[in-house]
Amino acid sequence: MVPSASDAWRTALRDLRETLPERTVQNWLDPIQPLDLATDEGSPTLTLQVPTPFGIQYLRSRFQRSIRQAVSEAVGEPTDVAYQVVPKEERPDEISTGADSSAPSDDDPNARSSLEDRPSSAPPDDQSTRPSPPPSEPVSTSEPAGRESANPSASPDAPTSGTTSSPADSATSRSSSSNITGASEGSATEAPSAPPPQADAGSPDERSALYEQAKQHLRPEYTFDEFVEGDGNRLARSAAFAVAQEPGSTNYNPLLVYGGVGLGKTHLAQAVANYALEHNTAKRVLYVSSDRFTSQFVQSVRENRIAAFSSYYRQADLLIVDDVQFFGEKEKTQEEFFHIFNDLHQNGKQIFLCADRPPAEIPGIEERLLSRFQWGLSADIQRPDLETRIAILQRKAARQDIAVSPDVLELIAQRIDSNVRQLEGALTRLTALVQLDDQKLDLDTARRFLREHTDEGADSLNADDILEQVAEHFRLEKGDLLSRSRKQTVAQARQIAMYLCRELTDESYDHIGSRFGGRDHSTVIHAYRKIEEALESDPELQDDISALQSSLQNRSLSSSL
Repeated sequence: MVPSASDAWRTALRDLRETLPERTVQNWLDPIQPLDLATDEGSPTLTLQVPTPFGIQYLRSRFQRSIRQAVSEAVGEPTDVAYQVVPKEERPDEISTGADSSAPSDDDPNARSSLEDRPSSAPPDDQSTRPSPPPSEPVSTSEPAGRESANPSASPDAPTSGTTSSPADSATSRSSSSNITGASEGSATEAPSAPPPQADAGSPDERSALYEQAKQHLRPEYTFDEFVEGDGNRLARSAAFAVAQEPGSTNYNPLLVYGGVGLGKTHLAQAVANYALEHNTAKRVLYVSSDRFTSQFVQSVRENRIAAFSSYYRQADLLIVDDVQFFGEKEKTQEEFFHIFNDLHQNGKQIFLCADRPPAEIPGIEERLLSRFQWGLSADIQRPDLETRIAILQRKAARQDIAVSPDVLELIAQRIDSNVRQLEGALTRLTALVQLDDQKLDLDTARRFLREHTDEGADSLNADDILEQVAEHFRLEKGDLLSRSRKQTVAQARQIAMYLCRELTDESYDHIGSRFGGRDHSTVIHAYRKIEEALESDPELQDDISALQSSLQNRSLSSSL
């Protein structure tokens, strides 16, 4: 039976979402409306309605083969795809096809390239608009970007006659024009507001205000003195301290520290920033997460101030970026960061990066950026050994003035070996419980607390355990589940694994997606909902899920004994 046009396109779109970047699907495929599936003569033809003429050209040049293949699979036989443009009077207001000189032409190949993954609401690249000051979220201890010209009416991107532009200015201008497309990279809902206008930021009062603002973004307890050194983190700690003492003067540029969740990467990164600020080894220190960097980039594009954004980061003496693995699949953000990275490195500025895995294993990172991540030193942080865990608990107890016997600290360290965050959290919760209930903090109380409150079975499970168990259950390789294969057996097993990750761990949709070859969070949501719905009526699936949950629980129990 031939499906309807709506059903065929819905099925095809679901399959395309598995193989194409989610932002591309949102911008170019979601707005499409299926009109008709003709089966009268020859091969079936699915007619799709596209918002603009340019959209049709772009789809034909970039995705025609993928769309036709997905549609053919949805219909069940080879199917042609035809397009119709939305009538002009029905097109969205934000899509301008009139005489606006800033709008790209459909016949301009450069314009087509620059519009890739660009949402319809993104502003035109108006080089005559002077960018406003850059975002205030990162830590800065000196004047912000945006000082290209003291003349308020001058454009920072195009020097006035009689003025010679510097190479940095030219690079900033090039970045402004080539990276205006990045608005597709994420949501700007969390992007910070711009700081008050600062024409010079050269007075002592202004410098003092910026220094105070810088300290607000760092946790003062994250210092090298508070970082407990052990065999698993000694290399990373030593390299970080060397970088903090002499930013840009060591061979560790960039320094990339990687390791699992809660092992101290952020502590080490902020310790570098705190040390540099306290000892004045770097004048301009910027500490920022990759999510915040992306949000600021998107906001700068939307507000037409990409030049100020780029210049702001290029002025840093020490740039620290946390969780760079989330740059994966964000092509325009990566492009902008690539140019900033090059500029800083060429000028002898220090770059410090943190990730949850080695550089070569970060999915969705462009090869040219990946090679730069590997220029300097990559140092891993491993799970702390028992002695280090005990030392961490002793340090925390002393800092909070908590009297805890060595036996209790050793018990906690033996039971919780996953990461430092959980280790310290268990001590905090235990002491709070004892104080509130007026109990004695002894071994029996600690054992009872750990048995009732740490949820050892659930915490010991992680995405890798689930991937291995699901692959074994369905007689597949773990790599099959991480691949882009769309075979039914592989796709269903992958969706079941995503469902179990969400059910049996505390990981977010974003983090689960990153574990499955860098997939988007919406793919994980789709998989979870599909399995959840199918469980209501599919006895075979119910048996598979039940067997897998039982196996995983037994595995977790065995590992905790």
